[in-house]
Amino acid sequence: MLSNLLLGSEVIFQLPVLALLLMGTFLGLVFGAIPGLTATLALILLLPVTFGMEPAVGMAVLGALYIGGVSGGKIPAILLNMPGTPSSIATTFDGYPLCQQGYPGKALTYAIASSFTGGMISLIALILLAPSLSLITLRFQSFEYFVLGVFGLTIVASTSGKSVIYGLTSGTLGLVIATIGGDPLSGVTRFTFGIRALGGGVELLVAMIGLFVITEVFTQCADVDKKYSFFSTGLDSMKLKLSVLKGQAKNLLRSSFIGLGLGMLPGAGGTVASFIAYDQAQKASKTPEEFGTGSLDGIVAAESSNNAVSGGAYIPTITLGIPGNTVTAVILAGLITHGIPPGPALFRNEIQLVYAIFVGLLVANVFMFFLQHTVMIRFFKWALRIPKTVLLPLIVLMSIAGTYNIRYNVNDLWVMVIFTVMGYVLLKTGFPLTPMILGLILGPIMERSLRTAMMASAGNITPFFTRPYSLGLIILTVVSLGLTVWFRFMRERGKIKIGTIGGAEVPQPEEET
Repeated sequence: MLSNLLLGSEVIFQLPVLALLLMGTFLGLVFGAIPGLTATLALILLLPVTFGMEPAVGMAVLGALYIGGVSGGKIPAILLNMPGTPSSIATTFDGYPLCQQGYPGKALTYAIASSFTGGMISLIALILLAPSLSLITLRFQSFEYFVLGVFGLTIVASTSGKSVIYGLTSGTLGLVIATIGGDPLSGVTRFTFGIRALGGGVELLVAMIGLFVITEVFTQCADVDKKYSFFSTGLDSMKLKLSVLKGQAKNLLRSSFIGLGLGMLPGAGGTVASFIAYDQAQKASKTPEEFGTGSLDGIVAAESSNNAVSGGAYIPTITLGIPGNTVTAVILAGLITHGIPPGPALFRNEIQLVYAIFVGLLVANVFMFFLQHTVMIRFFKWALRIPKTVLLPLIVLMSIAGTYNIRYNVNDLWVMVIFTVMGYVLLKTGFPLTPMILGLILGPIMERSLRTAMMASAGNITPFFTRPYSLGLIILTVVSLGLTVWFRFMRERGKIKIGTIGGAEVPQPEEET
């Protein structure tokens, strides 16, 4: 393995290649920081640029774009309560409240450190365990994917605050909206009500921009007394304390391995990983009442898990030729375009390319930390001083451009408007928005998996309980629900009170009398 790493390092550690990786990481950060412009879009737009490069260099640059794009979503999530990417939604739960308390630098610092740590853990696991770990994902079939979706939905009970009904209603609405468009198996369109624009279904990013970005703009516009969107116009210290990181060691490891594991499952993605990691961090915390009020535990869990997905998603892509998510699907297309067939033979025929990709990802992760913690700090300070009269219209314009760029479809702009109205109404009536997005994400996975499982078993549900991995996920779901019920029981006994932060109901400490 060391000799293979040296082979990969010979390709990467050249000044022109390092410059390309630095530029790719920076562009990924920019794309991730602008709502609507994701890592997937960055790779699609810049894939043709890599055609003139050596295959190993081109694939390493695409990996740098991926690393930067995933990590960049935290910036608007913390500063503006507007997730730059779907996987950074959970970062808003504690990142934005901590920013509003006057500590944007603290929130950004530990989010950046968590991104770096989660990324390094998953990439080291990728290098050490890629061939063997990929064999586990081969055992997952439609039965396991459906139960995984059910487990994801149990998190709705944990993020819906004091009203489980409101949370489940919002999540169910997301599931219903996810069924609009073409049937995943037959291709027949349904629930479009004759509107051709809905024939392709509802694009997740369009819904996210409407629900989280434009809705937040209207919410901040209502507060006309404040000139800025932040508690202060200055940036507090971004000093990283190792003692704080040491206290987060268990949280970092748990969340990173959650992200790594879910990254290996095609279709799960960073959004699901960040929700599950956040939920498990809250359940494991000695102070769960602090989550949603600016807890570092929540920021660390969300950011380390969604960045750990990167390494996990590469495992089935490199070893099996099966993309772990939409971004690695583009990377897979890049391999094929360069004339390199993906799959198990890649480790035998293109060993230098494989390890050049691995080393390139490690270098890009270091660049990501360096760029955000040193260079982009100037952007953070500048962003804090922009008045709302300038910032909010600029965000709307970028959101409109980002929405159109997703599919170059004008109808998506109308869908964004509909979700903006829906999000604002739900917010004002007390319904949390997060469960709806979770329903939109998990809906297609659950429907396709359930129908495929029922077809494979001729309508028999027994395999859900006889297959080891499926049964294990069911047990995990029951345990998760049990802990949620216990948490709510403690709340009803007066141990914990529930409040509202950023439109989502979250636990708050009991006030002293």
